[in-house]
Amino acid sequence: MVDVNNTSGLGKDGKAPLIAIFTYHDAKAEKARRNDFQTQAIAYSNDKGRTWEKYSANPELKNPGIRDFRDPKVMWHESSKKWIMTLATLDCITFFSSPDLKNWTRESEFGKTIGAHGGVWECPDLFRLKVEGSNVSKWVLFVNINPGGPNGGSANQYFVGEFDGHQFVPDEPREKWVDWGPDNYAGVTWSNVPESDGRRLFLGVDE
Repeated sequence: MVDVNNTSGLGKDGKAPLIAIFTYHDAKAEKARRNDFQTQAIAYSNDKGRTWEKYSANPELKNPGIRDFRDPKVMWHESSKKWIMTLATLDCITFFSSPDLKNWTRESEFGKTIGAHGGVWECPDLFRLKVEGSNVSKWVLFVNINPGGPNGGSANQYFVGEFDGHQFVPDEPREKWVDWGPDNYAGVTWSNVPESDGRRLFLGVDE
């Protein structure tokens, strides 16, 4: 992502840095049967992505002791003036917020009592989308699941609702599906598609 206002302080010479947020996977810790082998980290670039440097204080978000703690998707939430991280945590989604991409606060979680749970929850995505033919916008939460899709295999479930910078509240008490095949997986969307274009671009993986 582009840290346009340099909230992270990692930019230089008045330029906005590129920020990559990713999951550290400690294979040795996993082999030792520890539950905290996944943590979140950042890297940054000040030369348009040609070279990258890892943040010296990584991990920026430590694991609280759960086995599945991965796949961060981060976006700027304009109304609350903070970054929001949507993270896959065990069998639900946890939202974190940050003013600077380096210090994170747990906001809420979603999904323990809603959605399909026939497999692990992974690769979430949260974004705002305009309702076709109206001036209304809704928040959409994507959650990939593997297995547990409607026709077996992997699939992408989604929920439509409201997000206030703290909590996601769905309009309906059940999931919907991006498609009904057995192998659409890990789908996420492009950020910063021009609003005038009216689209949100999505790419999944064929397993």
